[in-house]
Amino acid sequence: MPVEVVMPKFGLTMQEGTIQQWFKAEGEPIAAGEKLFEVETEKVLYEVEAPASGIVAKLLYPVESTVACAAIVAVIAVDGEDAKAVAAAYATPTVARTGAAASMPTAPAGAQRAHAPVGGGAVAATPAARKLAKERGLDLAAVTGTGPGG
Repeated sequence: MPVEVVMPKFGLTMQEGTIQQWFKAEGEPIAAGEKLFEVETEKVLYEVEAPASGIVAKLLYPVESTVACAAIVAVIAVDGEDAKAVAAAYATPTVARTGAAASMPTAPAGAQRAHAPVGGGAVAATPAARKLAKERGLDLAAVTGTGPGG
């Protein structure tokens, strides 16, 4: 049975993470404990290790994707499994095996996490949220924040 690698939750308030780098490509062998990807949260970058040894069958999200915690981000085919067949079963990120990805909002996740203007000045938002908003032409000042203090 393939091993599903999920976006980890590093703290109580973490809702999502942004994939900054994949250390392995699809089809490459990986050992348990070896670095698989780097994720950025609101506060820090983390290197996530592979939970099992095998072949990286499928990477479900490209670099710079913001993904909800507990959503499947990669699949590892363990010994004896056909990596191509496993990859075919996970063709798109919307075909997630957990409810986390299915319940992800339809608007850019980073933009929804932006905070309201602080002290009448600039909008307080993470760099990832600012980048997503810029790419998608969204005005962060018009987005209602969902974090502590709105």
